Amino acid sequence: MRIFIGAAIFLTSAFCIFLIEGICFRMVEKYAIFRLESSWGTNNSKNFNKYLSFLPINHFAQPPKVSSEIEFSMIRAIEEDKYAAEIMSFGRPQRDDYADFIENTDPNRKSFQIKDLNHIRGLMLPGLKRFPTDEEVAKGWAGRQRDQIEYAKALFIDLKPFSTAFSFDEKTDNENRSNDYLLEQGIAFLDLPVQDVDSLVSDLRMLKKNYPAVCQKIICRATGKESEILLGSCSSNPFLVNMIILDCPKGYSKVPQVESAPWFYCTLKKQDLKNITLVDGLLDWVTAARESSYIYPSKIGGLMRIKDNYSAKNLASFHIPLINQCISFFESLESENARSFELKKTIGKEPTNQNLHRSVNVEALPQALDFSKIKDLQSELPKLESIQSKAFDCKMVREYRKLHENDLTIAQTQNRELILKIGANLDQMGFDVMQEVRKKDPLFYQFYQSLKIIEVQSNDSLK
Repeated sequence: MRIFIGAAIFLTSAFCIFLIEGICFRMVEKYAIFRLESSWGTNNSKNFNKYLSFLPINHFAQPPKVSSEIEFSMIRAIEEDKYAAEIMSFGRPQRDDYADFIENTDPNRKSFQIKDLNHIRGLMLPGLKRFPTDEEVAKGWAGRQRDQIEYAKALFIDLKPFSTAFSFDEKTDNENRSNDYLLEQGIAFLDLPVQDVDSLVSDLRMLKKNYPAVCQKIICRATGKESEILLGSCSSNPFLVNMIILDCPKGYSKVPQVESAPWFYCTLKKQDLKNITLVDGLLDWVTAARESSYIYPSKIGGLMRIKDNYSAKNLASFHIPLINQCISFFESLESENARSFELKKTIGKEPTNQNLHRSVNVEALPQALDFSKIKDLQSELPKLESIQSKAFDCKMVREYRKLHENDLTIAQTQNRELILKIGANLDQMGFDVMQEVRKKDPLFYQFYQSLKIIEVQSNDSLK
């Protein structure tokens, strides 16, 4: 009886400790950051805590794999969304604090200093001042050491459409409160209308030159068409910006091949996932931002979220803890002059979906991608001990490979290519033939219909 009571007390105590720990992690910011740093180390750490890495906690969640084993970028985007929600769980207390600040309007709103620079209007400064270092005086940031200089932890730039209709006075109360929150955190703020890539690069350089202590770290946010301008600027000038935040971008640019790429966070609507070319391009930025030897950027440097009507409000605060971690990380690199400005070494890569193009039967093109059946059909496919490639595996491809088992060209061809080749031939034979194949191998049919849309989107993007 005593053993039973002792075991019950032990289990109850363990459960209470576990419950209290979870509540503290969810609601107490200092504890959440403490647990994060205990797991990942300092901001410029390159190694996990070897004693805690065995525990099943969110900090050690593995990012989605970047390989040809994932058939469609939509599937990887969904996996990225789940990963981002899990890995950023430490940010819930900060997000709650931000949400409370937005909702609780202050009638006595604090005033901040606003400065104009040529055509750039409305640069809001947090009011932080300090004495310059010898190095900063030598750079011309101040006339002498006893002259205080204005500084900020970072500059947050919200890119706006370049239009005469744009007005700084049209901002909503929530937007003003959001700006105030950043300013009270020591982050300067600027609404910047942009016209093209060259003008944005010129404005960023001018800001860095005139306000160096404010613009040591720059975070840029863009929505819609302005997202492509921002990515184009960072593609050719990757070290002008420390972090990129995109909301429902309409386009993308080539990823810069540098060692220390800007941090990257974007949100997409569910319907945006149908634009495979766009999703592929944005996932390249996510991947590049996480390619780092440092723990923090390798885990949270590149993230993607998918929003709908239900989650849109919840994701409005998702970038707040990410911004704080980005600033802390680059501060740690600056203190040791450790940021790399080198180009990546070129490595031969396997051809990806977006550089394989061919003609497809547009008349037979489905109206939309349908991934609902693919995973169920894949689970029904008999497993083989050894196959050429797990991606796009189906009965039709297996039979085709078996018929051409002595053909070296077929052996070296990816399943994706074979599906498009076989499908194109079947399309030429007529609708009835394709419907027979659909009954025989529904997984092949789903793969082929989806790939036709991807091919047409890819070909259109090259025009």
